Amino acid sequence: MRSYFLLLALAIGTTACATEKNDTVIFNSPSQVIVMTSDSVQKVKIKGKNDDEKYLYESRVSINNSASKMIKKSITRDENGIVLDLGYGWAIPTNTPQGNGFAVFKSWEWMIGLRYCYTPKNALQSYSVGLWCDWRSYTVPCDHVISKNADDIVVFGEYPSNVSETSSTIRIFSLSVPFLFTQKFGKNSKASFSLGPVVNFNVRGRINNEWTDNDINYETSTKSIGQRPVTVDFMGILRYGDVSLYCKYSPMSVLKSKSENGVENPQFHSMTFGLFF
Repeated sequence: MRSYFLLLALAIGTTACATEKNDTVIFNSPSQVIVMTSDSVQKVKIKGKNDDEKYLYESRVSINNSASKMIKKSITRDENGIVLDLGYGWAIPTNTPQGNGFAVFKSWEWMIGLRYCYTPKNALQSYSVGLWCDWRSYTVPCDHVISKNADDIVVFGEYPSNVSETSSTIRIFSLSVPFLFTQKFGKNSKASFSLGPVVNFNVRGRINNEWTDNDINYETSTKSIGQRPVTVDFMGILRYGDVSLYCKYSPMSVLKSKSENGVENPQFHSMTFGLFF
C-alpha cells in the first residue's frame, strides 16, 4: 500500500514539475501521502521521508475542466427532466355550418406550460406528459356575428349594415394534458418528431362581439356558450434544434350538440398549424 501511494505521488509530482520547471522529484519512504481532489484542483501533501520525519511537501495541480465535463457526460444517463413549452398557431375550423365560416388568419391558438420527459438509457425514444394553458380564438369574417338566441343556442348572423369596425369571436380557455411520444432520428441528430393525444379540459368559453355605431364603440361578452367540457386533440410536432412546427386536429366539435325547439348548436371542428418552442 505504501508503494502504491509512492507511485501515485511520483506521477502527480512529475506532472506538476514538468509543467512548471520540467523537473522530477523523488520521495523515498514517505511517512504519509494525502491526495485531495476538487472540481478544478488536485492537492498533494507528502509528510516525512527516510532521513527527515518533519519534511513536508505540498503541490497543487489544475484539473482540465473540459476533460472533467466529458467524463461526467459519458457517465450521465440520457436526458430526463422538465421542459417549458410555448406554441402559437393559426386555427382553421372545419366542418363549419353551411354558409358560415371563420377568418383563418384572425383565428389563433396560444399555449404555454410544462412537460416532464423520460428517455430510457441509450434510447432514441422519449415519453412525456405535461400541463398546458391553452387559449383558442375562432373569429368570423367581417360583417358576420355570433350570438346566443332566446333559446340559449349559439347562432350565426350578420351585423346591421349601418355599423362598422365589427368583430365577433368564440374564445375557449383550456387546461390541457399532453401525452407525447418522441422519436429522434439519430443519437446526435437535432431532428425528431412527436405524436400523441392532448386532453383538453375546457374551463371557460365566451363570445366577444365588438362594433362601432355612430362613432360609439360597443363591446359585449357572452358567457356559458355551451362548449364541450372535455375534448381530445391529436398533435404532431416536427422538430429541428430549438424550433418546431406543430399540427393539432380536434375531431370533436368545439360546442356541445344541443337541440331545443328543433335548433342545434353549430358543430365545427378545428385544425391548427403553428410554431412550437
